[in-house]
Formats: sequence, C-alpha cells, structure tokens
Amino acid sequence: MRTIFAEYNPQCNSIDVYTSAGYMLRIDCWEAEKNLKTS
Repeated sequence: MRTIFAEYNPQCNSIDVYTSAGYMLRIDCWEAEKNLKTS
C-alpha cells in the first residue's frame, strides 16, 4: 500500500509531499502561483 502525506511548510512557503517509498517533493508556492491570473 502506498501512503502519501502532504503538509504546508510556512518557513519555505511550500507544500511538502512525502511518500512511503521515502521520496519528498517540495512544491514552491511562489513559483506555482507566479503566472496565476485572477479576474
């Protein structure tokens, strides 16, 4: 069974995603929202 856990990291302004296989993915919120357009 694969387990995935994600949490917001306020020190880095990122979302850290952890898997049971030992991988960690950090999504930078500033980079992800850079080209976001709202109306």
